[in-house]
Amino acid sequence: MKHNGRLMIGIVIVTLAVAGGGYWTFFGRAATASSVSARTYTQVVAVTQGRLNATLSVVGQLEAEQSADLAFERMSGTTNLLTLAVQAGNVVTAGQVLATIDQATYEQARDQARSDLQAAEETLSDLQTPATALAIAQADVAVAAAQVQLQQAQDALDALVNPDLPSLKAAVASAQSALATAQADVLAQQEDSAARKQLARLQTAEATPTADYQRLAVEEYTDDYYRDRLQVAYNKMMDAQDTRVTYQISRQVSALQAQMTLRRSQQALADAQEALAEAQAGGDKLALAQAELALHQAEVALQAAQEARTDLDAGADATKIAAAQAAVDKKRLTLGEAEAALAGARLLAPFAGAILQTNVNVDDQVTANTTILTLANLGTLGMTANVEIQVGQAADALLVPTLALTKANGLYQVLVPNSADPNGDPVAVPVEIGLSDGAYTQIVKGLNPGDQVVVQIASTTSSPQMMGGPGGMGAMDGGAPPAPPSSAGGTRP
Repeated sequence: MKHNGRLMIGIVIVTLAVAGGGYWTFFGRAATASSVSARTYTQVVAVTQGRLNATLSVVGQLEAEQSADLAFERMSGTTNLLTLAVQAGNVVTAGQVLATIDQATYEQARDQARSDLQAAEETLSDLQTPATALAIAQADVAVAAAQVQLQQAQDALDALVNPDLPSLKAAVASAQSALATAQADVLAQQEDSAARKQLARLQTAEATPTADYQRLAVEEYTDDYYRDRLQVAYNKMMDAQDTRVTYQISRQVSALQAQMTLRRSQQALADAQEALAEAQAGGDKLALAQAELALHQAEVALQAAQEARTDLDAGADATKIAAAQAAVDKKRLTLGEAEAALAGARLLAPFAGAILQTNVNVDDQVTANTTILTLANLGTLGMTANVEIQVGQAADALLVPTLALTKANGLYQVLVPNSADPNGDPVAVPVEIGLSDGAYTQIVKGLNPGDQVVVQIASTTSSPQMMGGPGGMGAMDGGAPPAPPSSAGGTRP
């Protein structure tokens, strides 16, 4: 919030063009003066209608108790104004939202800070919580698993560094023997005379029922006996055919299996020969590097597991707890700042007052230094400047010269011509008055348009009868009522 010092609004001494002043002037001092003067002027004037402006003229300095130029002081960078809920002249209450910028970025920062704080608090809580039996058991298991992995990694590396050549050679020999067996099996499958004879027997066995069926099929009998014989012949033919096809398929499967075994044997021999060759050449460099890396990782894992287990035995570490607590405090501070920044994305009225001016519009780019609006509390004012304030305005108002008003028993009244006796004394009519510019006064009740009122003006020769009062009450000239009001200043009587 930027205070712009003291807001200077002019106000000043009240130059009261008070109708009451004129009234007082005339009906007070003038009356007194007339008591010693000699003449009174009387004039009948019509009630008129017109526009009346009542103003208050003051000289002084208006100084607000509180005033501020408001900006999004916590924002960073540049962004567009999202909303502006007020305009100049609006009266606002303390805490009312006046304007906003996009809060999405600030919400994300707040959520991240909140998540970080939660993680830090969990870490601190873990350090401060004594180890349970379950946690100790889990740590023991972790140490054992890490030891096993380390041993496996070491064995793998040893195998690469110190290969077992006799075993590798034996593996080659075994693979060669398996390959020879597979090759022989394939050859046996291809040259199996027994299988060929079996297939020939099955083909022969299939030929007889086939011929029987074909012979019966061309006969022209249609009786049931014929159809039964034909069906039996067909079934025998199909059974023989199924037997022969099944045998052929089984032979094909056996041949494929022999081929697959041969392939695997060939690959096994190649792998064994390659392993032997690599071992004799000093081993695979890449495999050796990978084995060394795996061994190092296993060692690190084992060390971490052992330290974790040791920490459980040792209990909470004061240094670690202090560091964790410091981290929590820092995260909490960060969260507070993020929340404050988020709150700063909404411009709130710091106190109740009136909006004097707005400096930006929605979608305008703003920064932390951009004054969005000016707010002031005009509850208490000082004075030094000249100001004229319009305090009221009435259109088509019934107007009478202020000089026509008198006051009796605290109530205003006017004199109207005596309709019953034109030569008789005027009759007093009570009225209710409204605004006044000093010369003319609004009648809100008691008279109608077209009515007439009597204006009596006393004059003396020793001094002016009418003292010019504040608010435009000028001296009367020979009893003539003032001209109807236009926009002259004045005040309430």
